[in-house]
Amino acid sequence: MPGMDGVHATRRITELGLGAKVLVVTVHDEDEYLVLALNAGAAGFLNKSASGTDLIGAVEAVARGHSYLPQNAAALLSRRNAQRASTRKAGRDVLSSRELTAVELYASGLSAAEMGKEMFLSPRTVEGHLARAKAKLGLHNRRDVVRFAVDAGLLRVRAEDDR
Repeated sequence: MPGMDGVHATRRITELGLGAKVLVVTVHDEDEYLVLALNAGAAGFLNKSASGTDLIGAVEAVARGHSYLPQNAAALLSRRNAQRASTRKAGRDVLSSRELTAVELYASGLSAAEMGKEMFLSPRTVEGHLARAKAKLGLHNRRDVVRFAVDAGLLRVRAEDDR
């Protein structure tokens, strides 16, 4: 596709909120592209080497509001989730209590000044704890920190009904 890849296009289509369902049909290897496509909002995923019967089944499933994934997708997603959970648990174990608290507060949306008040520390000291935690975990931005906090059980994602 000229101009953007399928993951970016999928994300843009789903963000429009029109209710369109996206079936990604790609030449990319499932191991590297499947999770990206699903995270972007794809309702289905199929490799271009799939049979015509599989393509028809995928289109019909997505059109009916169901998901469509290749047979080995469940195993792949299960392995990735187990690996991710293991990595996050191990990551949580390497943080000091101050670093863990800084991560939790930052993931909750607080500024350094607000975190400092909560932790009875200067904002600069809190930023140091947060920077060390991010370095230890290989996190780069607030989104990464939020994902870690959710995976590690530090932050609960509220459903629409909880608000």
